[in-house]
Amino acid sequence: MIQATARVLKNVIEIRVGELLWEGRPVQSAQEGLGSRVAALFSTEYHTYVPPEMDRVHSTVTYHRKNDELRIHVGDQTWRTVATTFGPMTIDYHGVHYTINERLTGRFVVLRGIDPVGVGQLGFRSCTIQDYPPELEPFLANLALGYVIRTLAWEMIFA
Repeated sequence: MIQATARVLKNVIEIRVGELLWEGRPVQSAQEGLGSRVAALFSTEYHTYVPPEMDRVHSTVTYHRKNDELRIHVGDQTWRTVATTFGPMTIDYHGVHYTINERLTGRFVVLRGIDPVGVGQLGFRSCTIQDYPPELEPFLANLALGYVIRTLAWEMIFA
């Protein structure tokens, strides 16, 4: 199971991936000064840090409000979601097309073709994904982080 939870007072998002605890930090938090700390509170771009190399950036996950788009960047590869107005979100990952069907209840399912490869639940500043194949775990962990960033970004607009 993957569980991403925003720790707003710490300004981090903790991502439990199986037994590991990843950490997502706003990109601006690496800079010094009060201005960057304030900017980090409104950040939509996060770096992930994965044990045992917690001092090295593993991936970058960004949310773009204008297009309702998540971008996941790992190494030299980048994947981005494509949202439609009233339809599902889609993403191509390693040449395979995935569809993410969301419900108003916060539940969603990740489909490969018509086969479910993961189910998720959005909560208050959190996202849980389960029932997925092990090879998709790193990808889905970044996706869960993206959903939490998305939730935080929309909170800032309506707060």
